[in-house]
Amino acid sequence: LLGLASAGSLKARGAAGAAYPVYSPGAGSAVETCQGITCKPVDCKPPFKYQSPDETGTCCPLCWADTIKVPGDRSWAKGVTGGVGMNNNADPILCRDVVC
Repeated sequence: LLGLASAGSLKARGAAGAAYPVYSPGAGSAVETCQGITCKPVDCKPPFKYQSPDETGTCCPLCWADTIKVPGDRSWAKGVTGGVGMNNNADPILCRDVVC
């Protein structure tokens, strides 16, 4: 059903019912989704490269690096042990080897 909606008719609604901009690629000047957005200047240092808003689909430019690999933060899992076994009332065949 989303494919049937026009770009101009899509709006995100907040709790108060205010309309927020929705990124609409190809809408041209008919839909100004970045109105009221102020961008700060960016200084991209290698390996980061400047990416224009047209390239990223954002209102402001970004510094982007395809080669940077950031390890996941697993510090929250320190001290966590094993899981919880199957509920005693669960079907032993359907729930075989289950751990939550």
